[in-house]
Parts: sequence; C-alpha cells; structure tokens
Amino acid sequence: MKPIFAIRNLALATLAVASLFGCKKDDNNGSDQPEEGQYAAVVCVGSWPNTAYYIANVPSLTSGTITVQGNGAEMTGKVYAQDILQKDGFFYHANSGSGRFGKYHVANGAVVVDREIPYTWLNWSSYVWVDNETLVIFGTGATETQVNEARYSIVKVKDMTVTNGKLPFTAFPSATFTNYSIGFAEYRAGKLFIGYQFVSDDWSLYPNMPVNKQMSIAVVNYPAMTLNNTITDVRSTTPGGPIVYAQASFIDENNDLYFITDPVYNYDYTSPSVVYRIKSGETTLDASYYFDFSAKTSNGKGPAMWYIGNGQAIVRTRIAGESIDAEHSFSVINVKTGQFIKKLDLPADKGERMVQAVIVEDGKAYIAVNSADKDYIWEYDPATGGLKAGAEFIGGIDYILRLEKIK
Repeated sequence: MKPIFAIRNLALATLAVASLFGCKKDDNNGSDQPEEGQYAAVVCVGSWPNTAYYIANVPSLTSGTITVQGNGAEMTGKVYAQDILQKDGFFYHANSGSGRFGKYHVANGAVVVDREIPYTWLNWSSYVWVDNETLVIFGTGATETQVNEARYSIVKVKDMTVTNGKLPFTAFPSATFTNYSIGFAEYRAGKLFIGYQFVSDDWSLYPNMPVNKQMSIAVVNYPAMTLNNTITDVRSTTPGGPIVYAQASFIDENNDLYFITDPVYNYDYTSPSVVYRIKSGETTLDASYYFDFSAKTSNGKGPAMWYIGNGQAIVRTRIAGESIDAEHSFSVINVKTGQFIKKLDLPADKGERMVQAVIVEDGKAYIAVNSADKDYIWEYDPATGGLKAGAEFIGGIDYILRLEKIK
C-alpha cells in the first residue's frame, strides 16, 4: 500500500518541515532556463514521515521506465509540497509557514531557485492564470486570527512582484461557520469565477462537522477585484478544490465553463457530486443543465476532473463512503450531453484524492495510476476507447503526485 497524505494533515506537515529551511533570493547555478523535456512527474520516495520528494524527467509517456536515479531533482530541501504549480517549465510554490513564495526550475539535476520573496499573506488553495505572466492565487489568512478572511494575491511571475487583497465573498450565514473552503477558479473575459463553501473549524465536532447546504461562486471583476455577482445553489455543496492539487473545472472550445462538486471534502455525506455549467458570456448557472454524477456512479464522488476534448472529461471517481482518501477509479463522461460513458478498466488507484493525474497530448489522455503493485502512465484514446499501459515508474518510487506537461 502506498503512503496516504490526507490534505489537512499534509498541510500541517508541510508547514512544519518547510519552516526548517531558510529563504534565498537567488540560486540559479548559472542556468536561468529549465532543462529540455516535454514531461515531468513529481514523486515521493519513502514512507511518511521519512519521505523525500523529487521532480523526475519523463522521457516518454508511452514506453520505457521512469526513475529518480540519475534522473530526479530532489525538491525536499527547497520546496516541500505536492501543491507546486508548473507553467512553461517553471515551478511556483507559496508557503506562508516558511514565509516564502518561490519560482524554481530544474537544471543539471537540481532544483534551482530563480527567485524567492518573503510571503505570509495566505495559505493557498486555488489559482488561475489570467495571462502567461500573471498568476492569481486564492486562500484564507495564514494565522489563527485570519482564517476567516478570504484573500488573493496577484503575482507577476517575471519579477515575482505581488499585490495582495481580500476577496469580496459573502459574509458567513451564522456563527456556526467561521471559515471559507475555496474551490475551483477560472478566468474568462475579464471575470474570475471562484467557488467556495462556508465551513466550521470547530474540530471538537469531528466527524460530525456542520454542513451549510449551499455552495457559492463569486464572479469577480479583474483586475479591479470587485464583486460582479454571487451565484448560489442548494442542490450540492463544495464546488471543487483545493485545485492547487488537482483540477475540478475547465473552459471548453465553446468558452463554456464546467465544474464538479465534491461534498464529502467538507464532510457533507448526503449531497450528490454534480457537474454544473456556466455558458459563454454568462455569469449565472445554466438553468437547463444539471449533471448528477453521483447518480451515475452508485453515489460516487468526483474530487477532480480533466477535460480531454470533444466534450469528454475524465473524472477521478471515489467510491461512496465517508473518507476523502478512499479507493479511486477514473470515469469518462460527456459534459455537453450529461452522459456517463464508462468507468475505465484501470487498476484501483490507492490513497488520496490530491493527485494531478491526467494530461492530454495529441487527442489522447495520459493517466498516472498509483496501484497496489506496479505504477504506470496509461494511455486512453477517446476516439477508439482503447486503453494501454505506457511508461512504468520504477526504482523505489512510492507515490506519483503530479504528472506535468512542460511544453
């Protein structure tokens, strides 16, 4: 059995370990560009708490083997987390516990620090790229007295300059709910769409945490960061996230926005997992569209969703139950028609939900599966429905955390 990293425990552990390392401004080792390569994987070696984290080059998705031996840049001493965002070969990570926000790349078998800046504004959970040089991140305040504040940072990644502010979310409906759980985030035509849920942080009530039977989506004008409107719905809860770990939404070729809910993430065991749509040019839910994913999967839940083109998406599917880290499978759906196509005939995926498992290349989906024995990248061809094993992870890799397309 692979190690299981429950998200709330991981956040605490990340904060503790990352605080051991100092802040550097620059450590480019004479190289300011990522190494050549199309794909990479963030992997874990060892059992908790004796773990190490690597960024491994993936020479091929379809054949051969992937190892960290002579091929992996250890990130443990500089970036300890799987919530590391990648764009164009550069990796980004914010850690309020260590007081750092950094930009990194891999060169000569090492993780290189391009720039690190002091940062304590928020604990990030979601993000969106509004253009190639501008990353907007979302989260709650970083201290015990600030967790009831929804916050954002606008980051110009070229020079790592940051503008901070507070999100115009709706006030808590009662004293029972004291925190925001921020879910999916998308940017479209000058608007940010940010899903969130009201939650309690009174852990003396666990596992019977109070549930607010309503989800919310803030539509925020960018770059003014003013509230355009708030969308609410009571048919499901927890509109995705935290998406720094895995996607829960996308915008398709028609500029329509889709997102999936995962009620169990916030201890709601009765509401269904649902796919919603916000049509192009609109700032409200499509009233004609409601795809009850749970009803198609024996009350399964959808903690992550990736678009693979032509109306189809892959949903990381958790069996019904009360654990967010239960066994997972992968399902294919048609979001345009609301059709459940099939459960993919893959090995059971063991462990937690927070894995960036799918990338799309040349019309095919490549899925990293953490199985009980051998771990592969599987190729799924939606045109034919074909599925076949590709590259294998070997050499003591215990867990695949992220599969990334670099170019």
